[in-house]
Amino acid sequence: MGQSVAFSSSRLSQTALDALCRQLLEAAEFMSDEQVLCVADSLHDTLRHRRQARCSRRRHAGDRLCASGGQAFPF
Repeated sequence: MGQSVAFSSSRLSQTALDALCRQLLEAAEFMSDEQVLCVADSLHDTLRHRRQARCSRRRHAGDRLCASGGQAFPF
């Protein structure tokens, strides 16, 4: 969590993200290894679902572009 990446669509300010990361790291000191892995797995699952949803939306948009029989990328 030492890396800090700014996303334009972020709903959480960088300051709030940094504070949340600090709180999570402090809490992790009192958690078992299994609990830390559970949190990490939950975050990973959230990211996986978001990426799948984005890919699905792009695929559907591409299908609509090609529905008229034309190419999606006519170059």
